[in-house]
Parts: sequence; structure tokens; C-alpha cells
Amino acid sequence: MKIEIAHLPHDIIEIIYPSEVTPKDVTEYVEQLKKDISARGGAEWSALVDQSKLRVMPSTVVGEMARLNAYAQQRGMKRSARVVQDPGSGLQAWRMTKNAGLTIPAKTFESRSEALSWLEAPDAD
Repeated sequence: MKIEIAHLPHDIIEIIYPSEVTPKDVTEYVEQLKKDISARGGAEWSALVDQSKLRVMPSTVVGEMARLNAYAQQRGMKRSARVVQDPGSGLQAWRMTKNAGLTIPAKTFESRSEALSWLEAPDAD
């Protein structure tokens, strides 16, 4: 199963991870997301990353995702919300965010609706 990318209103790119990812899935996802980001021409956008089905991201992927997040921040990502299933997944998401050196607001949520609400109302913090 592949990593899905969807474009939502309010300049939000949603990424939905399956329960498992392969190196091929990650390579295809990174290539497609970079194309999507480039097509925005530097306009600001937010990321909704749904990792609720993915229990643990393989360690070989964490570094690549950190680099992708740094790339995204440099090219207009202004907020990042992650949806995780359990505290272990949340800790892994936090570590990846830290390793990426993100300076934008980034939060972890247990539900997609909470994450989406936070992204749609950036002044509500």
C-alpha cells in the first residue's frame, strides 16, 4: 500500500501513511511530494500527516522524513500536524521533528479532526 497525498482546502497537504511502508513507497512519496511543493511556487501551506495506521516508522525512513520536513519548511510549509495512534508513535514523530530542525509550529494529535481544526485556525493558538 502506498503513501497517499491529498490537497485539501486552506492550503493543506494531507499525507496518509499505510500500516507499513517500503523503501520503494518512501522513494515514490518523496519524489511526488517534492513535485507538489515545487508546483506551489513558494506559497505557504500546512501539512496534515496521518500516521495513525503506522505503528512504528522504520528507522531507515526516519532520517529521510526529517530531511523531507526540513526541505518542506524551506519551501513554504508553515505548520505541521501529525496524527498518531499511541504515545510511542507520538514520541517518534517528535524526534523526527526535532531532527529536522523545524522552527515552525508542529503538534501531534490523536484524531484527524483535531489536527485539521488546528491547521485551519492558525490564530487560535
